[in-house]
Amino acid sequence: MSSDASASSDGTIDPASDSRAPRGDEGSSGQVIENVDHAASEMDDAGQQRGTLRDVADSLGISSAVALRALRGAEEIKPRMATRVREAAERLRFPLEELSEETDHRGVVAVLVNTMRNTWISDLVRAIRIELTATGRSAVVVPTRLRVPEYPVAADTEAIESLVQLGVDGFLMVSDLADMDSVLEATGDRPFVGIGCSRSFSGSFDTVRIDDEVGQGLLVDHLVGLGHREIAHVGGVGAEVARERADAFRKAMARHGLEDQARVEPGDFTEQVGQTAGSMLLRGSRVPTAVTCANDVTAVGLLSAAREAGLSVPEELAVAGYGNTSLASSGVSQITSVDPNSDRLGALAAQFLVERVSGLEAPPRDVAVAPSVVVRRSSSAGPRPEATKRKRISVD
Repeated sequence: MSSDASASSDGTIDPASDSRAPRGDEGSSGQVIENVDHAASEMDDAGQQRGTLRDVADSLGISSAVALRALRGAEEIKPRMATRVREAAERLRFPLEELSEETDHRGVVAVLVNTMRNTWISDLVRAIRIELTATGRSAVVVPTRLRVPEYPVAADTEAIESLVQLGVDGFLMVSDLADMDSVLEATGDRPFVGIGCSRSFSGSFDTVRIDDEVGQGLLVDHLVGLGHREIAHVGGVGAEVARERADAFRKAMARHGLEDQARVEPGDFTEQVGQTAGSMLLRGSRVPTAVTCANDVTAVGLLSAAREAGLSVPEELAVAGYGNTSLASSGVSQITSVDPNSDRLGALAAQFLVERVSGLEAPPRDVAVAPSVVVRRSSSAGPRPEATKRKRISVD
């Protein structure tokens, strides 16, 4: 990935500008890397791409709700629009056979999450619900971390087993859940799809992941392009996906010949730990000029640490997050962040699950969705000038 990745007028860096980025390749492991130049989605049995409901709507400049009602033959949709929507659906290979009547609600899908505090989850759930609505299904979001002090990483398997007894169609897992073995055992024989999880789960069940190597690569390319060399990363602990993201940061730095400057300060996905890790970075003898974070929440904590250390952002410290949540885009923080394409992640995962519920028997699929970078004020400046060193005066 080159350091001159192009940026669009809205500040989004497109990985398509890099000729070395993965493009629609399928490796021996069965992993599919999406081609971001097209509305890439799941592959059908003939090896062709299948579009999502959002793809159909976006191709016509209408909302997903209007597209769905047009495909269902709602009376308020004009015949010409209905025809255009159906033609777009056929062209994009949207699975019309899965489309249900508006009154044909066949079940509920459970979305399992570690926490309800991450705003990225709300973006995913919205995309999931849009896609599930097309098949007459709805989604319920269920926290799974058991809030018991002596078992900080235990999963609430009783809640999951209750969902099975209630007859949910299947489960969507957001990111890495605590105690995955217990989680999978509790879900029984229900279909299970992971979203934004670690690549270590590839081959165990269907997974739709963020291509973190592309995401971290674009962030480092952006910062190096501004002249930064002393770049650090806060993350690497709390979940396997955090470790993979930190490894991707190291690889990106090594690609620029900056492996010696690739410092990783241990931190998880919380604001408190982000602030603590930031304090460790910014009060030491070797203070970086730029820091990338495991997510936007951690980046907010880092901003607090920078303020306490007396460093202005971005003039004296560039900061970048991950997730492109509302925290990053708020007028107060304005944090540069990796956009994981949550709409695509949620829509594809929902389609995968519907296919499994409908009886699809095939090896587990693994799709890595290519993200982009949205550049904001927090990384809009190059490295701070080096402090003027005082001359040594020898006294005889």
